[in-house]
Amino acid sequence: MIEYDSRKILIYLAVKYDGDPFKIINAVRLREDEHVPYSEMEKVCDSIKSKVITYLDKDFPSKLKTMFRPPLVLFYYGDITLLDDNKRRYGVVGSREYSEYGEAVTKKIVEEMGRGKVLVSGMAKGIDTIGHQAALDNKVRTIAVLGSGIDNCYPEENKELYERLKKEELVISEYPNMSEPDKAHFPMRNRIVVALSDALIVPQINSHVSGTTISVNLAVGSNKPVYVVPHSIFEGTVNNDLIQEGANVAESGRQILEDLHWD
Repeated sequence: MIEYDSRKILIYLAVKYDGDPFKIINAVRLREDEHVPYSEMEKVCDSIKSKVITYLDKDFPSKLKTMFRPPLVLFYYGDITLLDDNKRRYGVVGSREYSEYGEAVTKKIVEEMGRGKVLVSGMAKGIDTIGHQAALDNKVRTIAVLGSGIDNCYPEENKELYERLKKEELVISEYPNMSEPDKAHFPMRNRIVVALSDALIVPQINSHVSGTTISVNLAVGSNKPVYVVPHSIFEGTVNNDLIQEGANVAESGRQILEDLHWD
């Protein structure tokens, strides 16, 4: 029996099972690799265009290793040092549909958080996109976590942003190649955003049932501080509801930095 490299086995299985960590773990337990020709495994691994980091690598971030249901393989483009454990990172999440106020406060907070910290978000429409773009505009480092394959820009309208993040910052996904975005992928993406972040900032959320709500609940369950921007009492937004339920009020980036003792 040929003993294959454990790292290569994980990568092969991640491609075969489209990044699904549950199927990958099950395949490892069943020693599925024992029935795979070495040439086939080599062919699959060599076909990957992106770079790859696995749970078995020594520089795989501990924040991801110790999280609930950790990713086993991450495909990426860009500066992998942004995943270093010593980096101070904050997540920015919010609604796809946003107001002028939501856009303005996102830009304001990212600018005030300043350089030396890393913004993490999901490159979704709306607040995520605004956050990434504000980071680029202010020379703030940023990580985009995709809910699609690493080579499949989603949404398509973010193609220019995606290409710039690949070259200048960091784009990661547990989904390989051109994997299509799937409804089930986005909550999985959100768990990585939260795991990498030391705090979560919510500029605008419009629904109690949304990806942003999932991220907030994950952060609360991980004992990570959640900062929510207050909105007008006449708007009836979910932001104000979250604050009433105990979320921290986000009045400015400076205030958040002071609360986190990041200065």
